[in-house]
Amino acid sequence: MADITIKDATPEQLAMLGDAAFKAGNLGLARGFYGALARAQPGAVGPMVRQGMTHRPNARRPKLLEVLQLLESVPGAQAFVGEGIATWFKNPPFAADAKFMTLAAQDEAIAPSGVFNWHWNLQVMLNAAQQAKAIPGDYVELGVYKGHTTKFLADYLDFATWDRNWWLYDTFEGVPADQRDPGREGMTATVYGESFTFEEVRDRFATYGNIRVIKGRVPDVFAQGSPGRIAFIHIDLNNAAAEIGALDALYDRLSPGGVIVFDDFCWSTSHAQYRAEMAWFQARGLNVFPLPTGQGLFIKPPA
Repeated sequence: MADITIKDATPEQLAMLGDAAFKAGNLGLARGFYGALARAQPGAVGPMVRQGMTHRPNARRPKLLEVLQLLESVPGAQAFVGEGIATWFKNPPFAADAKFMTLAAQDEAIAPSGVFNWHWNLQVMLNAAQQAKAIPGDYVELGVYKGHTTKFLADYLDFATWDRNWWLYDTFEGVPADQRDPGREGMTATVYGESFTFEEVRDRFATYGNIRVIKGRVPDVFAQGSPGRIAFIHIDLNNAAAEIGALDALYDRLSPGGVIVFDDFCWSTSHAQYRAEMAWFQARGLNVFPLPTGQGLFIKPPA
């Protein structure tokens, strides 16, 4: 590839050149222009969003770049585009949080394939996990993949210094055949992208003395060990049967004020989960807050 030197280019010109390279499929060149743009506009959202689009590209990215460009055409829009979400005229708190941005970039390689600019989702998770720190009980992750979310949160929160445990449960082999929702029969381990194993994830958390990685299907796996009191649960099992089974098994152990975050609650691919969970909570006179990130947020009321 030819070396290109550009002097005195404005941020607008750098963005235009990077966008042209991106649309032409030259991601290396696009990253170069976007890197220069980030240096010219430190802390700005636009360069960060563009850099994220060049990682793990897929067929949606050129269209999402067009969405970003359209939003940026509105003066002062402060546009952000990520996987399944676009915001403008918002003030993304993560953009000004150097620790957040460093860890998000550091852990990107173990995020599910196809995920990019997952910052709003991580922000929800971080605030929920911080909120639960004042609540008695352990933390639980149901559906782990490579451990992306837990590792990001554990590192940000310095969880290794906390006097409580984090329990991670997964089959590490995809959704069991008899638990797959209609229309999602292909939810095997391969659908997540890069291969992963229990041993890989176990070793990833080996240096954290209070994070346990347990292999098995939910809810049966809880017989191998589970917390008696819980402050925080993240549910990302990609099927209704296991998620409802988890609620049946763990809800009574969730302390008042405890938090549940559902990863798939509002995603268009997850109708079965949404319907089942809505019915479960409504039968108890409770509600889950639907979020534009696709997540659902529940805070257990006082007893």
